[in-house]
Amino acid sequence: MVSRISQSTSVGASQTVSPTQEGDSTALYTYVPSFSSTDWSGDLIKYQRTATNRTRIWSAGQQLDSRFPVGNTGYANRTIYFASRGALTPFTWASLTATQQGYLNRTAAGTTDTYGSRRVDYLRGDRSQEAPGVTPSFRPRNHILGDMVNSSPVVVGAPNSPIALMNATVGDASYADFRNANLSRERRIYVGANDGMLHAFNDQGAEVFAFIPSAVIPALNRLTDRGYNGGHQSYVDNTPVVGDVYSGGRWRTVLIGTLRGGGQGIFALDITNPNAPTLLWEKSASDADYADLGFTYGRPVITRLRSGDWGVVVSNGYNSTRDNAVLYVMNVADGSLIKSLPATDGLATPNGLGSPFVADVDGDLIADYVYAGDLHGNLWRFDLMDTLRVAFGGRPLYTTQASSVAPGTTNLVQPITASPTVIAHPTGTGHLVIFGTGKYLETGDAIANPSKAMTLYGIWDRQTDGSAAGSTPSLTVANLQQQTLGIDQRISYTGAGGSSVSSTANVVSTNSVSWYDPATAASGKQGWYLNLPLNGELVINKPQLFSGTLLMSSLIPSTDACTAGVTTYLYALDPYTGGNNSGLFNLGVDTAYGRIQLDGLLGGIVPFLYGNGNFSVEGTLADSALFGSDGGPQAEGLTGRQPPSRRQTWRVISNQD
Repeated sequence: MVSRISQSTSVGASQTVSPTQEGDSTALYTYVPSFSSTDWSGDLIKYQRTATNRTRIWSAGQQLDSRFPVGNTGYANRTIYFASRGALTPFTWASLTATQQGYLNRTAAGTTDTYGSRRVDYLRGDRSQEAPGVTPSFRPRNHILGDMVNSSPVVVGAPNSPIALMNATVGDASYADFRNANLSRERRIYVGANDGMLHAFNDQGAEVFAFIPSAVIPALNRLTDRGYNGGHQSYVDNTPVVGDVYSGGRWRTVLIGTLRGGGQGIFALDITNPNAPTLLWEKSASDADYADLGFTYGRPVITRLRSGDWGVVVSNGYNSTRDNAVLYVMNVADGSLIKSLPATDGLATPNGLGSPFVADVDGDLIADYVYAGDLHGNLWRFDLMDTLRVAFGGRPLYTTQASSVAPGTTNLVQPITASPTVIAHPTGTGHLVIFGTGKYLETGDAIANPSKAMTLYGIWDRQTDGSAAGSTPSLTVANLQQQTLGIDQRISYTGAGGSSVSSTANVVSTNSVSWYDPATAASGKQGWYLNLPLNGELVINKPQLFSGTLLMSSLIPSTDACTAGVTTYLYALDPYTGGNNSGLFNLGVDTAYGRIQLDGLLGGIVPFLYGNGNFSVEGTLADSALFGSDGGPQAEGLTGRQPPSRRQTWRVISNQD
């Protein structure tokens, strides 16, 4: 699996992520990451947007280029940190250990040279070694800022957690004091990039500092290789997670970072003071308690535990040494292991755990349950009670198997790599755990596999009263209500930019769900499912809920290994049945559709709701041909009117993801 993951960077590199929005109901500000696959440069652009237009405010990439043009030596004063002896230290040649210098004193082919200090300068922004004919001659860059492929920006300003609940976690008013003391805290936008750094920008677009995790240092030399554009590498390629926690007798704001395909590591920074970050800890697979840590694809969750400690819940990811699926519960203050929870199904094939969803069933900010899927298609629940354990006696809540397959197909596994979403069940008992299946990690995943259909599921977890699970459910697809996808229909609609868009859409069935009733022991359903077409379509993004509608994106890789590109679809469904949702995407035509085709690879979905009831659903498209002269993606989104909610009482289970 090592070669699989290392090669997957060029496969997964076309994925992008959702903009982050903030503002009022009539004008929103979005922070949009982007990249160009021609030279693997990136940008972060702030836009102001209304229901009818979008205006660019600044470009972080352009500002960084302006600070360090060719011939400028100011890069020496750029604030870039790495971890040394337990503290943040300026990233300079002299500060590196002999081992780290050895990593940088070699070419991408592994040949030792003496240009390590020049490589450090290059990474800091020196452009002098990019011209042909100079020695050493490094990779020419159009822009200093690296590509932002899978990392979404996180905006951090004044503390904004619920004051009463946060105060209640410590039994005093200290969080209110903490919030008041930081009401004027300068805003920062944190985002990872594949130049090896986590970047922190201020709200004017200037870089304040950057951080290089130790786990990516061994591969930084590749960034200077003139052949790099044909062999892209992931580095800090995941979205950071930020939260307020109480530790060491005081409140603080912490950032947890993972690397996705960039490495087997996780790190934590204290960013309470946005101008003076401090290192809390770094952990990697070389640490004894974290031997099962793989490439950290999942997003961690910061949460309070029943013990009173604040913790980090994180999946072990993929390509670990032992190929297990493991959930780690860590102490947020020092990274020490609170509990390792292996999810074991007895199969010998390599496994790994996907992004977790942490459920707080009673709204007290204390984690009760965790849901996560694995490569074997198991949906696991973990009980975070007084005893932390894998629920249901160590068995999964549900195991997926393809029910729509091509003749002769024997491998029915439907891997789960995206985080599920959890909502309250409409009967008032338990949760619906909603997720899609699919995998887009390996080189082979870039080619559509039409041998078996992937599926969208809604599984009823009936044992969610705040205590550990008792009996073990034994569910199969026969216990679920099936929904079906209608035929492809060609349609035209008005896009978010006002132009006419032609596309393909489908109606989804609206079969009602007759729920199982334990009181009468009547035969009933314990969930729903919708098979995707038998054409290689798969789901790799977390479902989202908007105005009572379930939004899920899917993609179909190319069927030709020599042809780049994917086809993307957006689903708008009833989360309680998996069936067609009436009204959200009417698109100005007579029919309400549950599935619509979009152009390019959609790396996430963001619904924008404006004060007049208008909304648009958009994402960032990855095809470099879609980037316009302003550096922004020219994706045409969907628009419509927010429909009246048919369930005024629907709620989402609290989750810090």
